[in-house]
Amino acid sequence: MKNNTVKQLLESDDLLVGISELSKVTGVSPRQIRYWEQKGYIKSTGEKSGNRKFKLPMVIKVEIIKHFLDEGYTLTTAVEKARERQENIHQAKILIREVFKGIQQVDDRYTVIYLDDFTNKEGFYLIRDNVTNQATYQIIEKESEITGELLKEWFEYSKK
Repeated sequence: MKNNTVKQLLESDDLLVGISELSKVTGVSPRQIRYWEQKGYIKSTGEKSGNRKFKLPMVIKVEIIKHFLDEGYTLTTAVEKARERQENIHQAKILIREVFKGIQQVDDRYTVIYLDDFTNKEGFYLIRDNVTNQATYQIIEKESEITGELLKEWFEYSKK
């Protein structure tokens, strides 16, 4: 069930986008992006060729700033709220990286995420039924083989 690709995605910030791509993805004009960079609110990789490249965390930060601006906050407040949100995301990313053990699809219906290595030594599965859009969890003592029948039982049990 181990999935190194997901762990690599959780750990990687290597995605680079140019200013025009950043503008298209976020809906923020290149002019605004350059202004925010000039003010120190965001930063590019500092390409010597003059082409601005932005790493994934900056793409996310621009999106978050825009969200708060759209909510009516001032630019200064939006930047501070974006910083706080990114710190929360960073802490969540660290936590997930430490406990994430794998993800799998079962019977083309269920998405199962296995988390473990908690101080209480119990792990658990987060399960989503992609047909009913319901989610449940199951605490476990050791990694188990996950089958469609087992998942149906877990969902039935969680309804009681």
